[in-house]
Amino acid sequence: MGIGRFLGAGSAMALAMASATVQAQSTDGAGSSGSRDESDMIVVTASKTGAQNIQDVPLAIQVFNGEALKERNISNIGDLVSAVPGAQEGFRQSNGARFYNLRGSVTQNGDSPIGYYLDDTPFVVTNFGIAPPVRFLDMERVEVLRGPQGTLYGQGSSGGVFIFHTRDPNLNGVDVAFEAEASHTRGADQLNYGFAGALSLPLIENKLAVRVSGGFSRDAGYADAYFGEFDGTPDQTNVNEARNDDLRIVALARPTDNLELRAQYWRFRPRQDFTGFTSSVDPVYYENTAGQDSFSNGDFKLLSFTATLDLDAFTITSATSNLEGEFGINIPISPEGFFSSQFMPEMFAQELRINSNGAGPLHWLVGGSYQNGSGPQVNALQIPPFVDINADNDTKTENWALFGEVSYELFDGKLIPLAGIRTYHDDRTFKDGDGTVPTKANKETWRLNLTYIPTDSLTMFVSASTGFRPGIVQSRVQVQSLEAAGVPASVALEPESSTNYEYGLKWRSPDNNLNVGLNLYWLEYTNLQTSVTGGIQGVDGFANFGDATTKGIDLELFWRTPLDGLNFSLAGNINDSEYDTVNETIAEAQPLLRPGARLLNTLGNNLRFDANYATDISNDVEAFGNFSVSHSGDRLQANGITVDPYQLVGLTAGLRKGPWELALFGNNLFDERGPIFIGTGAQASVSGPTPRTIGLRLRMTGY
Repeated sequence: MGIGRFLGAGSAMALAMASATVQAQSTDGAGSSGSRDESDMIVVTASKTGAQNIQDVPLAIQVFNGEALKERNISNIGDLVSAVPGAQEGFRQSNGARFYNLRGSVTQNGDSPIGYYLDDTPFVVTNFGIAPPVRFLDMERVEVLRGPQGTLYGQGSSGGVFIFHTRDPNLNGVDVAFEAEASHTRGADQLNYGFAGALSLPLIENKLAVRVSGGFSRDAGYADAYFGEFDGTPDQTNVNEARNDDLRIVALARPTDNLELRAQYWRFRPRQDFTGFTSSVDPVYYENTAGQDSFSNGDFKLLSFTATLDLDAFTITSATSNLEGEFGINIPISPEGFFSSQFMPEMFAQELRINSNGAGPLHWLVGGSYQNGSGPQVNALQIPPFVDINADNDTKTENWALFGEVSYELFDGKLIPLAGIRTYHDDRTFKDGDGTVPTKANKETWRLNLTYIPTDSLTMFVSASTGFRPGIVQSRVQVQSLEAAGVPASVALEPESSTNYEYGLKWRSPDNNLNVGLNLYWLEYTNLQTSVTGGIQGVDGFANFGDATTKGIDLELFWRTPLDGLNFSLAGNINDSEYDTVNETIAEAQPLLRPGARLLNTLGNNLRFDANYATDISNDVEAFGNFSVSHSGDRLQANGITVDPYQLVGLTAGLRKGPWELALFGNNLFDERGPIFIGTGAQASVSGPTPRTIGLRLRMTGY
């Protein structure tokens, strides 16, 4: 399908939807001006120009507020991706090192193809694109942007951006909230349990307040261990216990009406016995451990400071952050060997931007960013008496960027053209025991957008945008393994670029009871980086090998039904992707990487359906519930194995009285055990959904 036919199909669907809109408005008598219900407006800040109604934002964007996340049993990014069209978890090293992607292939090395922002500051682990192991404990909302966002969010956002907005301190009163839960996972001998709380105190009314939130959780192990091969009689049981705790302290000062200062400290510590991989998912077990311990660990500290000055005509924002972390894994290899990999990332980041204010037709934003970080790794493989490999290395980066966007409202705001550009410069150095490999990258990304808003109920846009991901840096052992397989390889890969052409539509009925979101995209990858099977047993690597095209459809629906309190929502994606050109040498050595073949590690489709219901059963007691079904399609891995589709079913039901809430919840009710990743070779492993878990949650919300 060519781009013209692709956009033409989108235009036809848009005209049909627009016609339906006019008919609905005429029947209702609302007219073109509409009667927007301000209480139903969903506010987002992803455009970095202040608060906007999501209906008017010309992006493929979703918003999940904190309370809805809890009702739907979404407590971390792994849960959230099931509700995001085209999103997937591609790799789970542990509960502290998980990898996700949107609309494209997944790799666990290199900078993340998704940008992650905790409030206004980036979470970046150099050359190892893990997501922040944040729990949605004290979350105000999560904004998810799909498609390249390279203009405003830089080099780590070729696939999209996740923005996590935490709750601010209350300058005018005391806020208190807490929750406790207990549950049981099938196969575990003990209960899971957790506790979390938040306290906000005003120190100087209307001027200064602090908020402290945090909690801990312990998930009982449900996998068994065999010192040798699997024989049905485990040597240890329930070995994969996981623990997670976090603490957040934030101070908010408003010394004058137009100046806001926000300082935050955040620490999260995900830890797990053994790893996110197992030797089998049904039953769940590890084998050939030889009685040795295995673990994965994580400890991250994030300091940030944001200052916002409103000068009427424009607003100045400064965001400073510093991230330090340590995480890794230790895997036993029978009878006396082990593989250990530890990461100690650091990243300082500074962004300064200025955006216009006011109701005039011209809107603009300019800014600059600077990052200075490193990603040291301590890697060891020992298999006595012959194998003793040390692959310690470090990747350092110092980069800066200038960016800006400008838009102008024509015809009383009904037609809005927008243009943006970002120039990025990176000095990056890889260092190991054999020397250093310096690289430089200079890259420009841009975005063009044309938005049409004929009524308050309909927004349509077409856009073209670009993004890129810095080149993966890999060890010399990986290079040697690829060369042994006949694949041209290097320590430092070339950057990967992407160009996205998109048509978007947002429509809602005049009474706002029905909302529809539709996005058609055509995404072209150039100089694609992906994982490639190596020639040394158990050692794979990464290579630039060619170009690819991904095209698809995102669909979102929300229906507030005529039955008071009953709502339905659906989010889904259909995706088709294939390689366009492939390096001939690589294609000969790797048959899966050939023109016309399916893009590795990319979902063909995903879907989530939710039904929510709430009703008063007495004057001060409300009953509520949520039922969800999510589907993840199959995907072809680099090792040639296709991972089958799987479905997860969840349920929440409870009662509310004032600030108190008691709920029964269940995740993976049909106990789906299908794997989401399958490894091969000496380190054969799989990962899959957590077995069926059912529990109770007690919550008190005082804010």
